[in-house]
Amino acid sequence: MRQTEHERFSGTPLKRSLVELIMCLMRPLARVFPWLFRWISSGNVNVMIRDDEETPVFFDLETTGLDTSACDIVQLSAVSGDRVFNVYLLPRCSMTDGASRVTGLTVDGPRLLFKRRPVPTVSHRRALSDFICFLKTFRRPFLVGHNSRRFDWPILTRVLAQFDLLEEFESVVTGCVDTLPLSREMFQLPRYSQQFLVQHFLQEPYGAHDASEDVRVLQELYRVWRPSPELVRKHKRTP
Repeated sequence: MRQTEHERFSGTPLKRSLVELIMCLMRPLARVFPWLFRWISSGNVNVMIRDDEETPVFFDLETTGLDTSACDIVQLSAVSGDRVFNVYLLPRCSMTDGASRVTGLTVDGPRLLFKRRPVPTVSHRRALSDFICFLKTFRRPFLVGHNSRRFDWPILTRVLAQFDLLEEFESVVTGCVDTLPLSREMFQLPRYSQQFLVQHFLQEPYGAHDASEDVRVLQELYRVWRPSPELVRKHKRTP
């Protein structure tokens, strides 16, 4: 199985494969025929997609450290509905001890280890290109992340720019919503870390600082909160 996962698309495995192939082949045509791209990506040839509909895509990064101007991405995950994306990347710089301790990820020569076991990795360009391809399968996607305005968004856009992919990325997403200030406006709570919010609203344990787990529970939190469209627009930052 490829490490880049577009998991559990609706329909048969053959249909999922065909849709993914069409999406990637149509990437150069997306700007010229956006209405056709949205129609095909809907997976339902009987329904045209309204231009004003938007789709939240929950995303998270694990990185080599906390310096947003210099750290590198080691894991990139996203989820929307039952569609999942997850990749591991071999970092281009060393990981701090603190980052390894929190994430369980370490570098051993040409290998990336998660809890001392090797995980498959893909190149940065492949990971970012496939992420953009994944986003293009949704109607007018916007990213949702916790503390993303300060951390995940600036790192992601910086690395995209390094590979000349930022312009394409910005043509796909309509913006980014940070659930940290969103939750502060919606609720009066003693803390607003994602771990506390999960404990408070979902009452379930989860593997914090594993990007694939972080996006899963963030989507569940968002479903429980059900923020109004007006509040989401208020907290959205455009590319």
